Amino acid sequence: MRNLKCVHHTWSKGSTDLIVAASTWNAAANVILCAYGPSKSKQVIELKQISAVNADGELTETLLASWDAPCPQPELDCDKIINLHHFEYNNSSCLVLAGGDLVVVRGDIAAGQEKIEIVGSIDVGISAAAWSPDEELLVVVTRAATVLFMTPDFESVADTAFSPDDVKLSKHVNVGWGKSETQFKGKRAKALRDPTMPEKVDEGTLSAADGQEIFVSWRGDGAFVAINSIEENTRRMIRVYSREGVLDSVSEPVDGLEGSISWRPQGNLIAGVQRLNDQINLIFFERNGLRHGQSLLKDNAAGELSSDQIRLNWNTDSTVLAVSYGDHIELWTMGNYHYYLKQDICLGSAVRDRRVHVCWHPEEPLRLLAFQESLNVAQQDELVITAKVLPLVDHGVHQFRFVSDLNGGPTTPPIDLGLILVIDRRKLADSTRLDTEIPTTYTH
Repeated sequence: MRNLKCVHHTWSKGSTDLIVAASTWNAAANVILCAYGPSKSKQVIELKQISAVNADGELTETLLASWDAPCPQPELDCDKIINLHHFEYNNSSCLVLAGGDLVVVRGDIAAGQEKIEIVGSIDVGISAAAWSPDEELLVVVTRAATVLFMTPDFESVADTAFSPDDVKLSKHVNVGWGKSETQFKGKRAKALRDPTMPEKVDEGTLSAADGQEIFVSWRGDGAFVAINSIEENTRRMIRVYSREGVLDSVSEPVDGLEGSISWRPQGNLIAGVQRLNDQINLIFFERNGLRHGQSLLKDNAAGELSSDQIRLNWNTDSTVLAVSYGDHIELWTMGNYHYYLKQDICLGSAVRDRRVHVCWHPEEPLRLLAFQESLNVAQQDELVITAKVLPLVDHGVHQFRFVSDLNGGPTTPPIDLGLILVIDRRKLADSTRLDTEIPTTYTH
């Protein structure tokens, strides 16, 4: 089992009074694209390119486009960028806005084209959107609970609507365990209980910290897409659709299931978050909607559990899962069905109006960018990373590169004990002794 080591970190200060709303990679040019704004006080969107490290170790910014973006939805204070995606084949970027607009920004302008163009608009507004890995389909979830599948030319190829009857597609069996009327009441009830049956059957009770958001995640081959939404204000349901827009399966009820999901690119697991009164779990689903294992993320041993919204992102080769919440990014790896916490990157002190977003590089599996959706400008925080203390600048975008590193003991006689150290949360595990507790969470 190898550990993750941070070998490179750069950041951009941000030269605007708008906050970072979305970010993605332009892998062909080896640069980062960031979209800033809009805000209630300044309804403008700026698209910038971030590249080239200067002498101070900072990334430089270049403004690519800027335009006014008033929100067409009266119930929203301002518009919001739902998704930002860059197409390398024609050097253009697509922005999906909550107000309903689909905006294309072209880097190479042909005759008769505009640099910034609204190529389509959905009157009811948009809740979530994501491009397929092969960039052939855009799935859009509208605020009217409908799902649209669109081509790169923004032509609709399929549309469907969420329905309460979708749950009938579930082939999950409720055996009744957990209900008082099905429980044996004798003295030997516990001993006689069938160990293959659960003691409690979840009903899908919503988490008190649920952010009410809709999340979309594609499988790595683009054949299926998962959409996590709230069904009739009672429970979370993950619907899996084929790329033809046909509903394939729905998830079984899970108490405390929250919104964020991430489909492992290998295709075998959909990662989700379950928040209970005493702990927060990382849980997994198969494509058919059935649970398939879990791992503990947080417990209540150190005090009250945080109510921060948690987001999940698998890297491109399915080896690392990024868990982001508040001002933290945790990197988890898996070996022999056990999940190891390898990195805990803190971007400052915990502030309620902050949310960290991450985006993995599409071609380099251990390269990561991170930004904070909202910052308290008046607060002076610091970024602690790789044993250095760096100033945390407002609206900053950070880039990290990790390597998979093997940490072993001496191999020269007579002290060649053959020890391999494995980082797992607060523990250092080796092959000859029991796990050793260390005083603080291992970070870098």
